[in-house]
Amino acid sequence: MKITEQTNRLIELGLDADILNHYREPHRFYHTLDHLDDLCSQLELKGFADNHALLLATVFHDIIYDPRSVTNEEDSAKYFNEVFIGDQHLKDEVTQIILDTKTHQPKTELSKVFCDADLNILTQPFDKLLQYEQQIFKEFQFVDYSIYREKRVEVLRSLQQNVNNPALEYLIDYVRTRQPRIAVYPGSFNPFHKGHFNILQKAEQVFDKVIIARGVNPGKEATSYALPDILKYRQLATYEGLLTDFTGNLGYPVTIIRGLRNGSDLQYELNQYRYMQELGDKNINVIAIFCDMEFEHISSTGIRQLEKYGKAGEYLV
Repeated sequence: MKITEQTNRLIELGLDADILNHYREPHRFYHTLDHLDDLCSQLELKGFADNHALLLATVFHDIIYDPRSVTNEEDSAKYFNEVFIGDQHLKDEVTQIILDTKTHQPKTELSKVFCDADLNILTQPFDKLLQYEQQIFKEFQFVDYSIYREKRVEVLRSLQQNVNNPALEYLIDYVRTRQPRIAVYPGSFNPFHKGHFNILQKAEQVFDKVIIARGVNPGKEATSYALPDILKYRQLATYEGLLTDFTGNLGYPVTIIRGLRNGSDLQYELNQYRYMQELGDKNINVIAIFCDMEFEHISSTGIRQLEKYGKAGEYLV
């Protein structure tokens, strides 16, 4: 039974069914309602479908999930204790299960049942493991790929101790040798506006990852705008000097994204491409992406002018 089909049980336990909206946050790709549905299925197969403690653990074990944080389990347990006002023994039991998911070293029999269900994904065939890895990779877009690859292999090695699945070794090899399609979207982004975001969203449909690289351009007005909060789960970088030097120092191949508003932008970018070929790699990959027509008139310069009259807000992300 899906977790969304069990809202009546949550209400009976004194909870608001809207609590599941946490799992619809846009930075989640694996830690979603689908993950909770899988847990419910696993617990049902084990004969624990009606267990209140395991239902609550299912709902709350990832209720707070920020991939940048190292205290998600503690924060989830704290949140559970703040919103659940039921039986104290039940509260203590669920709290322990949530905390045990940090290391998957269960301290109770019921916690072992839940931890085994939580790690069920690691017992799956390679195609399912591959889908799982792609979802985790999306959740950690803000981490440089060289670091992600190293740390991800370490995590999978540690999790490998909990399951016996030969396909997991294939997944580790995949992570270790994979070369995802990574792009760099450069600009001064002063400010980052809806046109920029439109280009970024299009690029993310083509590439596995897009790095947003903010260049310090001495020929433009000094950057005075912070990047919007919506970008916080993407990799952000700042560079000075030549873009080709920045991309060359990343340590892995990338494609450069150039956002275009109209034909005039295209001619300018063609000239810039010639410079990049001459000053960097002649085989450098550059892709031009046109924004949608509704954004083609928006520019950072125009927004800075409009801000003087209090009219810039509708163009910002």
